[in-house]
Amino acid sequence: MTQPPSGSDPFFVLRDCRELYQRRLVEIVRQTGVTDPPSIDAFSSAVGTTHDELASAAQQDGFGQTAGLTASRISLVGNDDLELDIRIGEVFNHLRDNSRIDHWRVQLRYMNLLHRPKMSAEDNPVGLEPICRGLSALCKIGNIPLDQRLERLTRLEELLHLKLPEVYVELNELLGRHRIEPAPAQVVHRGIGGGDASFAGGGTRGPTAACEPPGGLPGGGRWGNTDGYGQEVLSGGPDVLAILQQAMQRQAAIGSPSFSPLAPTNGTIQPATTGGIVLDANTLHRLSELLERLSTLGNQAPAHSTPMPGAIAAQPALRALRSKDVDIPLGQPASIALDTLSLIFDSLLATPELPDVVKASIGRLQIPLLKIAILDASFFSETHHPARQIINRIAHLALGLPRDCSGDHPLCTRITTLANKVRMSLESSNGETLEPHLSELDQLIGEYEEAIDEAAQPGIRIVTSHEESEAAARSAGDWLDTTLSRTRIPAVRVFLATYWQRVMQAACLIGGRDGAIWKENDKVIDELLWSFEPKPTAEERKQLLTLIPTLLKRINTGLDRIDVPSDERKPFFDRCFELQTAVLRGRPELDDAQYSPAASAPGETPAKTKEEPPEKPLPCILEKDGFRVHYLTVPDIRSADWQSRSRYPWKSGDWIGITLLDGTALRGRCCWQSPTTATVLLFNKEWDHSVAAPAMWLEQQFKEGQARILSGQPLFDEAARRALDQYQANR
Repeated sequence: MTQPPSGSDPFFVLRDCRELYQRRLVEIVRQTGVTDPPSIDAFSSAVGTTHDELASAAQQDGFGQTAGLTASRISLVGNDDLELDIRIGEVFNHLRDNSRIDHWRVQLRYMNLLHRPKMSAEDNPVGLEPICRGLSALCKIGNIPLDQRLERLTRLEELLHLKLPEVYVELNELLGRHRIEPAPAQVVHRGIGGGDASFAGGGTRGPTAACEPPGGLPGGGRWGNTDGYGQEVLSGGPDVLAILQQAMQRQAAIGSPSFSPLAPTNGTIQPATTGGIVLDANTLHRLSELLERLSTLGNQAPAHSTPMPGAIAAQPALRALRSKDVDIPLGQPASIALDTLSLIFDSLLATPELPDVVKASIGRLQIPLLKIAILDASFFSETHHPARQIINRIAHLALGLPRDCSGDHPLCTRITTLANKVRMSLESSNGETLEPHLSELDQLIGEYEEAIDEAAQPGIRIVTSHEESEAAARSAGDWLDTTLSRTRIPAVRVFLATYWQRVMQAACLIGGRDGAIWKENDKVIDELLWSFEPKPTAEERKQLLTLIPTLLKRINTGLDRIDVPSDERKPFFDRCFELQTAVLRGRPELDDAQYSPAASAPGETPAKTKEEPPEKPLPCILEKDGFRVHYLTVPDIRSADWQSRSRYPWKSGDWIGITLLDGTALRGRCCWQSPTTATVLLFNKEWDHSVAAPAMWLEQQFKEGQARILSGQPLFDEAARRALDQYQANR
């Protein structure tokens, strides 16, 4: 067990973590509009108290030992509180099932910090339990109606989904600065006879101490979930790879393995004991022979996978290696490991989104990974095992590539080179680690996606300019609707609709509706309309005489801003002179006594009417300086509509697969979300354009299964889940 270093006293580490955890959670609560001190104090106190209770040295390990603390046993008082109790339980489950909220890393460090290797997720002092206790305390404060408290919980849940990933990243970094290392996951599996037995590949997703598949797999349910948008996520349940291997071991009916995973030391195989069984020399010899045969196979042109471009002629099909291909007796631990990986690689190689050249790169890693699976038990039990993360990083890097991508593509060339370097490291016997390759992949992913974001900037500027112009036009249109109702003079109504609406639009683009130019132009029209009203007193007529010269100059200034030719202005100014002269003489010439405000004057743009948004957005092409944007728009979607939506399943930086109106399937990176309008911009360097779509339409695509987040699920784990589903279906 790793001890905290000198200067990192556990008391102070716990204090710092508790303070950060409390502070960030209180900030989230405040962002939902809860600011009254009693509510904030109740929430903060409950979170802190629960943290301290769970961190107590007297706290026992294991599920169910924290009596009265788990969210499923929160009990409030009263009929209304029962509904709140249920709702808080739902919040707990939704947060637990959100794969983006990665609290496992922090929990592993807390297990080390508190010397509690069997600490469960429910006992985690900075897990989800203190949050639900805080929500419970928050619900008890004040005489707030039930519907308002439920609405408060909904807002809190939405923000927790968005902000908790950042909180756990901070906590993990804080513990790392204190040099608190993650504890190794310790796993106990139930043997066929009911006793406990350790074996290669046991484990759970996350640091759960012990796990037995429900119903004794095979035959259990799928280890997956949906997020309310039809988007599949991996739940916090057992690691499906471990479950798949356990199911295959059960099928082989192995009571005690003939040999167990061995830990290599300096490239040599050392005897090991597992479950009281000592590996004899004969077992070690057979295992050494197997690894040597696998190394030989890995250095040849394998019939089971497509070789790298330019190396060996491509095979007609991709297929994973199986135990029968290397004459390993069925039922042996090595054959189980190989056939488990075979199912996963079959699923990997069948992934439709991956280009064949990338599948080939991944396929050639099967034999090196098999050697790791035989020698390293954590490969099956640890979802963050570096070898598994290599597969996930390669798949992430290939997200934007077309399916028919050739091996000559620059990114494919980089992937091929990296995969070969990884393969050499895996097959070496000099103790090389995969961390440098993971870092190189991370750097390449960062550079690639940064280049995509940079290339998307012209499209973002085009959309921003277009939407600002559209918003200014809507504001000017609203202004026109209001102003037209104040006059019945046809010439003035035509002037306002034809020219001054454009003046107001230009003013809005410059400084917005609160800007000085907008206010000045609005005042010009106020004074213009006043100049046509009767002036019964000499003082008013004198005021009009003083106003007319400056008014004419200010009108010209506005028309200059939109480049109206002088000859187009003259008819209106002549009519203004006639009307104002009549007013000064006390005989206003209103020749429209029969004019109805509801009617439109000749040449006038009628006041617009709002339309219901269509079921499908209207496509158009925006283009500037050679850059094009495929722009989908829904009329009359305002920022208020966007802000009022429930939490959405994507965020900036996600790779998203969508289906356009014409049925075209695209995969692009979410490079930008407008802070003021309901627009999301997707881009891929393989495209010759960007795609901008309303968030509401994109959200509906998620709900209908027409869109999904491609970067949210690790490929290796998805393949393991699909393999488990297929295995169960064939039983």
